[in-house]
Amino acid sequence: MIRPISVRGGSTVRCPRAFTLIELLVVIAIIAVLIALLLPAVQAAREAARRMQCVNNLKQINLALHNYNDTVGSYPYCGGFGTGGKGWGWMPMILNQLELGALYNTINFSDSCDCQSMSTARRIVINAFYCPSDPNTGRLNNDRTTPGVACLGGPNTKDNPSTNLQNGMVSNYSGSYGDGYNNSGSSPYDTTGSSLRYGCGGCNGSGSAAETPTADCVAPTGAYGSGINHRGLFDYRSVSPAVTIASITDGLSNTFALGEVASVVRSQSAVWYTSTGATNGTCLPMNWTLQRCLREPTYATANSWSGRGFSSFHSSGANFGMADGSVRFIKQTVDQRTYNALGSRRGGEVISADAY
Repeated sequence: MIRPISVRGGSTVRCPRAFTLIELLVVIAIIAVLIALLLPAVQAAREAARRMQCVNNLKQINLALHNYNDTVGSYPYCGGFGTGGKGWGWMPMILNQLELGALYNTINFSDSCDCQSMSTARRIVINAFYCPSDPNTGRLNNDRTTPGVACLGGPNTKDNPSTNLQNGMVSNYSGSYGDGYNNSGSSPYDTTGSSLRYGCGGCNGSGSAAETPTADCVAPTGAYGSGINHRGLFDYRSVSPAVTIASITDGLSNTFALGEVASVVRSQSAVWYTSTGATNGTCLPMNWTLQRCLREPTYATANSWSGRGFSSFHSSGANFGMADGSVRFIKQTVDQRTYNALGSRRGGEVISADAY
């Protein structure tokens, strides 16, 4: 409001009235309310952008897997602990297909990943291997445990001799070893050993199949999905042959190739270039280990094999790369039998498209 005032000579001028304290507080309160209303939308937009980048990373890796398959005739064979295994995982084997040929050429796959000569590869941080929604990734760690395979071409002195540990980056993307059993004891959530069998849509705790056993639904014969009955796409122990497209009899669009793993649930053995660090399975419910680790920070380092399930910091689920090259967001509430069936490439399960 502007009020007139009289001045000498009979003329008048109008002086603007200043805001009162109450008016100023009302304006500030309105601005605060608007910010409070807009902030969640801004945060949601940022997370949507991060999630899209995560999806793009998975698509890039999945495409590299298919290009590798076209060239070699199979999915990468983890060079882990089988006959002549050197501890390398499947991720280093697709570096050429990810346009990282210079890094690929520094790796001698016929020798151990623990060789001192491989220290350059161990120090690499690869942006395409971490999800921007994860607050703890994208950096080099100096506390990694690796398979410990003897080096033939030179010394295998650790990157950090005082701790006997190696350098390495934790990847947020892990290949699927399928629905094979995970841990031991009376609960699938124990952190030691590997004797329980959860496969074929839901094998029970005693190791027998919950479904009617068939030729394709039999108890796995090795830890973490390895062995002759391996049903995932990656066998970290390199016991079974490399997986071919033809061996995915459950359907490419119904089979996980890889999925997300939150960095907080990964143990010291989690490192992108090793066979032990780049494989996970579906017998643990999605995000179970993430929720436990957020409650109990020491759980992640309780055992080298703790947290071998898929998880992510995305709200209510995680992204998965399917064997057909597509990427899907699977909700955390997915039925466990369906989730196990998605982990198996040859379990013989029938999955409805609306089941997940």
